[in-house]
Amino acid sequence: MQRFTPSLLDRLFDDSVDTSADHLQRGLTLEQMKASVARDIESLLNTRIGPMPEAFSGLPLTRDSILSFGLDDFVGLSLSNPNDRATICQSIREAILRHEPRLQGVEVTITPHAGLRQFLNFTVTAMLVLDPTMEAVSFDALLQPVTQQYAVSHSRGSSLSQSSSPAGNTSVHG
Repeated sequence: MQRFTPSLLDRLFDDSVDTSADHLQRGLTLEQMKASVARDIESLLNTRIGPMPEAFSGLPLTRDSILSFGLDDFVGLSLSNPNDRATICQSIREAILRHEPRLQGVEVTITPHAGLRQFLNFTVTAMLVLDPTMEAVSFDALLQPVTQQYAVSHSRGSSLSQSSSPAGNTSVHG
């Protein structure tokens, strides 16, 4: 079974008591890496950008720095408005592309569900890049608009082959 090097955060916050070199070299399984990416995406989406992006317009290097980590606040947007849904999709996609280097070819699709009006479901599909392999991955996410909190989990058995969006869906890809 192939093992992968944990992210820097995973290594810094490793709670295991085993500090031997062997423990550090064992690495994570593919499923553990996917869970790690899901957790990191959830942290990214649940963080709000502090200063307004316009404040850094004359400083182009700040665009990809920790100063832009997170999402804008979407409190003023309506989930029933297709333009607002597209704005949310685009913002999520850009944040993931900017701050999650393990993912490439990111697509975000929002699908409103009639039974969950107070929530917004969306799917993030991408290629998970792990040296020396790449794997198609999909993450399901749920936004609760009232609290602006996201829950993200790895989808099992999903693929990137879905390129069309059913009516009512908003999809953003690059």
